Amino acid sequence: MESENPALSTPLSGAARNAVAQICAHITDDLPVISLEVVRRIRAEIPDYAVVPTEEHRDFVLYQGRMLFAGIAEQRPPGEEQIAHARELGRRRAEQGLPIELMLGAYHVTFREAWNLILQRATADHPEHVGDLTHLVTLIWTWIRVLTGNASEAYGEEVRRAQVTRVTLAHRLFAALTADPVQVEAAAPLAQALGYRVDGEFQALCLPAEDWQDDRTEQLRLRLTALTGELHCATGGARLLVLGQRHDPDAVAAAAAAIPPRRDATAIGVGLSRPGLAGAADSITDATQALSRTGEQCRVVYFADAWLAAGLGGQATRLAPLFTKAVATARTDPHLAQAVVAFADHGLSVAAAARGLHLHPNSLAYRLGRWHELTGFDPRSGDGLVASLVALRLYQT
Repeated sequence: MESENPALSTPLSGAARNAVAQICAHITDDLPVISLEVVRRIRAEIPDYAVVPTEEHRDFVLYQGRMLFAGIAEQRPPGEEQIAHARELGRRRAEQGLPIELMLGAYHVTFREAWNLILQRATADHPEHVGDLTHLVTLIWTWIRVLTGNASEAYGEEVRRAQVTRVTLAHRLFAALTADPVQVEAAAPLAQALGYRVDGEFQALCLPAEDWQDDRTEQLRLRLTALTGELHCATGGARLLVLGQRHDPDAVAAAAAAIPPRRDATAIGVGLSRPGLAGAADSITDATQALSRTGEQCRVVYFADAWLAAGLGGQATRLAPLFTKAVATARTDPHLAQAVVAFADHGLSVAAAARGLHLHPNSLAYRLGRWHELTGFDPRSGDGLVASLVALRLYQT
C-alpha cells in the first residue's frame, strides 16, 4: 500500500503552521514520558495486550509518536520508513497471536491520545489557533488509514504463512506417528514446534477424509483455534486426524458437526487420552478403530466405550467362522439378541433385564436359553456372554 498526499481543502496559514510545528516539537520532547502513559492506557483498555512485552510495546509507541508528530509538523503523510515499520508491527502482532481487531484498537487509542495532546497544547500555548486544528483532521486520518492498512495487510500475510507452516508441520508429525515403527524421535521437535508438550497427554480424533474437502478442513482449522487447548488437524490417506492436548473432545465434535454442508451427523472416532508421543500414536490407532464402529445410529464413537469391537475390528474376517451361528441367529431372531444385550446391560440380572424389555422374567430366561441352544454360547457364563457380545457388536447385527 503506497503513501499518499492528504487532500487538504484549506492549507494552514504560515502562522498556524508555525504554531502546529511548535506544538509538535514540545510534545516530541516529552514523548519518553508520554509514551509510557499511552502504553498504560492501551493495556488498560485492551487487556489482551499483555501478550506483548511492555518494553517492546513502549518502543513502538515512542517511535510511532516521533514519526507522527514530525509528519504533522511538516504537513506530510507517512513515508516508506513508517509504512515498513507498520508492516513489521503487523507481522509481529500476528506472531504473538494478538487478534487483528485489538491491534487496530491500539492504533486508534494512540491516535486519539495524540489528537488530545495537540488540542491540549494548542489550548494552553496557542489558543488563537485552536480553530485551525480542524485542518489537521484529513492529514491525521491519512496517517491512520495508511498505517493501519499496511499493518493489517502484513498481519494477514503472516497469518497465512504461519498457517501453511502449521499444516506442513502437522502433516509431518502425523506421518511420523503413523509410521511403522512409530518415529518418536522425529516426532518430538515437530510436536514442540506446534505447541504440544511432548510428555503431556494426547488424544486423537479421526474423521473420514472423503467428507472433508480442503475448504471444509480449513474451516475446521479456524474453529479449532477458537477452542481451549492445543489442537491441530491434517489429512493422512483416508483419514482426517485431529490431535489435541488440554481440550474437550465433545467441543471438537460439535465444531466439526457445525461446518456446512451439515449432514445428519459427522462421523468421528475418539481415541483414549494417552501420555507421550508413543501414546499419541496409540490414540490415533484408537480413534481410527473407533471410527470404523460409527454408523447411522451412532455417529461419534469413543474407543473407551467400544474398545472390544473396535479393537477386534481388524480381525473380523479371520474370526467370522467362530460367530457364524450367533450372527445368523441375531438376524433371524433379533428378540433373542435383544435379550442377551439387556441381560448384560442390567448387571446380569434376569429380573432387571426383563423389566427393561417389558417382559416376564420367565420369558427373558427362555430367550437366553434359546440363544444358547441356537448359537452354542451360554450368555449366563462368562465366556459365553463375552462371545455373544463380540458377535453382536463386532458384526453389528
